[in-house]
Amino acid sequence: MTTTQLDEIINNQTADFKPQVTKIEASIKTTQNHYGRYMSLLSQMAKGDKHLAMVFSLAMVKAGANRDGIKSALQILFP
Repeated sequence: MTTTQLDEIINNQTADFKPQVTKIEASIKTTQNHYGRYMSLLSQMAKGDKHLAMVFSLAMVKAGANRDGIKSALQILFP
């Protein structure tokens, strides 16, 4: 897979994640930087695949997700 192909996949996923990310960011923080909600979403979407979770996390950040929240979620899911 080329970098261009990966960028295209991330850009397509960004649009898909935008409504969910907007909802998460607008909600009351029950965990620091919403990491709990991002962890749940990443877990459901990636189904344990670290590489897929990384692609989804990049798309979520492009969609407006809190970068620190995503980072914390990934650290917990994939220590």
